[in-house]
Amino acid sequence: MLQRLHNLEVLNVGRCSSVNEVFQLEGLDEENQAKRLRRLKEIELYDLPGLTHLWKENSKPGLDLQSLKSLEVLDCENLINLVPSSVSFQNLATLDVQSCGSLRSLISPSVAKSLVKLKTLKIGGSDMMEEVVASEGGEATYEITFYKLQHMELLYLPNLTSFSSGGYIFSFPSLEQMLVEECPKMKMFSPSLVTTPRLERIKVGDDEWPCQDDLNTTIHNSFINAHGNVEAEIVELGAG
Repeated sequence: MLQRLHNLEVLNVGRCSSVNEVFQLEGLDEENQAKRLRRLKEIELYDLPGLTHLWKENSKPGLDLQSLKSLEVLDCENLINLVPSSVSFQNLATLDVQSCGSLRSLISPSVAKSLVKLKTLKIGGSDMMEEVVASEGGEATYEITFYKLQHMELLYLPNLTSFSSGGYIFSFPSLEQMLVEECPKMKMFSPSLVTTPRLERIKVGDDEWPCQDDLNTTIHNSFINAHGNVEAEIVELGAG
């Protein structure tokens, strides 16, 4: 079936409990792999309680999604892996993942690095998520830049501790809007350096916090305000 869908531009799959994998790549030849789904621009997956992954991590050949601009995944409670680490999303502009309670992280560092055109990132209602970009033992010199990202939402993520616990340097040169709500364990954004030159304010719940120094300091101060700190009221993190 996949071999016949070269001209497909929009894929919408929903309300089906028997779907556990969207793309089955086993048995496909590699010769024409680059042609498969190369025109696909939008994927929307919703209410798929049996879905565990879009396609398997070790599938050969991989899947070419070079034209994909929007990926929305909603109410897929057993999804444990969004996409394999080998995927490149060089044209993706919108990534929206909601109510996928089994995800512990959203994407690998290599996938994150490919998101050079991402403009909107929304994540919400994922009870088990601990970080957005998975920690894979990267060095502090490993830089990940979200060049076009303007809007970020982290909502109702009760186990989220940080955007990433790895030693990655994050840069958000275009980020202007950030909303954090009901992320009670998020004490900092990242343990390493984070730059957000255009971000002036962060909305945390009902409060707005000026982003005066760096994102880590602002997130940590909002955590202190909500939960208190016996040693200090303001602690600067990630300086330098």
